[in-house]
Formats: sequence, C-alpha cells, structure tokens
Amino acid sequence: MATKDPTQKAKLPLRALPLSFTTDETKDYYLRPKLQKCLTLDDLAAEVAALSTRQEDPEDIARTGRQLLQRMMWYLSSGYSITLPVGYFRPTVQGVFIESELNTAPDRERMTLGVAYSMSKEMREALSDAEIDVEILKSASGPQLYSVVSAQDAQNPEAVTRGEGVPIAAGQTCIIKGKNLKVGGEGDDIGVTITRVDGSDGTSYFFPVNKLYPNTKSQVGFVLPADAPEGSVWSVKLCTQLSNNGSFVLKEPRVVVMDTNFVVGEESTDIPGGSDDDDSGQGTFG
Repeated sequence: MATKDPTQKAKLPLRALPLSFTTDETKDYYLRPKLQKCLTLDDLAAEVAALSTRQEDPEDIARTGRQLLQRMMWYLSSGYSITLPVGYFRPTVQGVFIESELNTAPDRERMTLGVAYSMSKEMREALSDAEIDVEILKSASGPQLYSVVSAQDAQNPEAVTRGEGVPIAAGQTCIIKGKNLKVGGEGDDIGVTITRVDGSDGTSYFFPVNKLYPNTKSQVGFVLPADAPEGSVWSVKLCTQLSNNGSFVLKEPRVVVMDTNFVVGEESTDIPGGSDDDDSGQGTFG
C-alpha cells in the first residue's frame, strides 16, 4: 500500500446518522466513524517496509511483529500489564464466588477473563490531530445499515444508553438496525451475508429470507452461528429487491455493506436507529 506520506495528517471519516430517540426534533444526528478496510499485521508490515529507507523485507517485519505480539499475549495471560505507543493494556477478570468455593480451583465457566485498554497520550494526540470529514446520511435511497446489536438490546435501547447492554453472542439472535431494510425478492443472492474480517480465513455465512426474523423496514434479524469465536469481527452485507417501503419488487436488487463491523462478545455502543410504524407484533424475538 504505502499510499500515505507519514507526515500527512490522518483523515477520520465520520457519518452523521439520524437520531431516532428525539421525537420532537427531526434534525438531530449522531456521529459514527466510517470504517475503512480491516488491516492485518501483514498489511501494517508492508506499510512499514515501503516507508523504510533500509529496504526491509515485509515478511521479516511481519514475522518479528507477530513474535512480539505473541509474547505480549503470554505476558498479559501471566498477569503483567503492558504499555505501548497505542496505549496501556492490563488483564481483567469478572466473577463472584463464595469463600468455600475458593478452597479449590474456581469454576472457569463462572468467570470472564479479558484485557482492558486505555488510550495513550500519543494515541489521543493522533486522534486530536486528525482531520474530520463528515458525511450526512439524510435522504439516501435504499437500505441504510446502522449497527448490529443483540436481540435484547434491540428490544431495550434505553438500557444501551445507560451502559447496560447485552453482548452479541454466538448461537443467539442478532438484529441489524437501520432504514429501508426489509429483505425480499427473487434470486439466490437475496438475504444477509456476514463475513469474518479478522484473520485470513474469510469465513462467510449466508441467511436467505426464510432465515431472517424479524424482517422489517428497521430491523432484520439472524441467528449468529454457534461456532462464531468470541472476539471475532464480522462485516455485514444485505441484498434486497424490495422498494424502500417494502411494498413492491424492483427490477434489480440493491446490495449494501454496513460501514461498521460487529464483534462477537461485545456490547453495543452505537445509538440504535430506526423504528417501524407498521411492524406491530414484530417486537418479540425468540
């Protein structure tokens, strides 16, 4: 790649989405980053090699970087904290036990191990120095995909705003939130496709119309496969041949890829958008 001079300012693309919670104001928007390509360690290594004056080999850089990160994971798993130019990392644990249960090895099923991240001064400065480019999604035609949340968060958006969201989980229903989403039409491509973007396997799952519930203008649901790993990152593509109001079939299908990805095991942080006026009875997800 190496298309950017490191002396240039970064440009952070943002999208302004309608704020559906404000009923008395129709011009409220909230901002969300518009994600670009999901980069791998090999991508970053190629960038470093291209910008280096020593003609370093990208494979060697990637190999060294991978070894460094593997050691980082080992040390975090051993109780160390680590500070890097991007921020500070430390191991975390959640779980409640009574004293008698701690006389033996604690039940691993009842605890959640993780890693907490705090931005460094350098990372904050990088964001502060970035140029902001805002795109307003106001009257776009066709489906608009805002976010993917758990079924519980789709039913209880107020809980999300209070920081009480429920993480997306493997084997459970996920809800795409947005506008003009209803899926229908003819053709083998009509439906929802999710593709894993972290790592290199590119695993994909396709959900035809009969596997989507609910399937309305503002919410489309699918059951995340039970083997989706915790922490895996997924993109979302929706293909429909229905018009914006879902009442008739268009000549050609419309394909839209969501600007952001969703992470298995991660709670929703976006403000869910969209509400249906004609979807009574679609609010319960089994």
